[in-house]
Amino acid sequence: MKMPVEGIKAILFDWDFTLAYTLQPEMSHIERTAVLFQHVGIRYPVADFRAARESLLADIALGRIDGTVKPQTRWEIMNFYRQMLIRLGHPDTSRELAYRIYIAYGHLPTTLYDDVVFTLQKLCQTDLVLGILSNHSTTVRPVMENLVGAYIPTAHITISEEVGVHKPSKTIFQRAANRLHTPAAQCLYVGDNLNVDAIGAVEQGLYGGGIWLDRANVGTVQDIPAQVHRISMLSQLLDFCS
Repeated sequence: MKMPVEGIKAILFDWDFTLAYTLQPEMSHIERTAVLFQHVGIRYPVADFRAARESLLADIALGRIDGTVKPQTRWEIMNFYRQMLIRLGHPDTSRELAYRIYIAYGHLPTTLYDDVVFTLQKLCQTDLVLGILSNHSTTVRPVMENLVGAYIPTAHITISEEVGVHKPSKTIFQRAANRLHTPAAQCLYVGDNLNVDAIGAVEQGLYGGGIWLDRANVGTVQDIPAQVHRISMLSQLLDFCS
């Protein structure tokens, strides 16, 4: 077997927009957010969500409020939801409601990408150990088990809310590797986020390699670690295993 880094024994995958997508693959972030809020009974026009998000991003950029334009941790995501509720003029802006929205994401209709089953089947024919590492709520675990449990054991799934840390923390990358009983240096991580997933796995998690799954075909990015590689379809991962 030829891997991008010698000695790779395990491959771990991100979940959202790597193995699976919620609702429709081409749906915009703001459209998906509107449906998510509707799932817990909060209904506003998509245009209102768009205006609320633009206001929030402007305030973050100007330093008026703490926050990030690309939240990863549970706190960051819940804070984003609370700020959206404020800007929508919703009467309830509590942490309790924000958490309900946070866990509701795992209940949205979820579908595997067309190239996932084929790729996992092929990888299962090798000696590689497979796992999942996802920044997500615990509500997504049954979905993962149902959709890919035939290829990835339950014990090999690491979810940020369950362990209390999030990517790109070194701790969660190493805990995920430990669940696969594989040293981090012998692990390869595949995800759609170049910085959090592919680069994070290498620079923070000390993984042997990171694969950026660029499904949007953004293109080549300069000045990335030598152990980080780009693919545009998950099935191209098999090229590293031939």
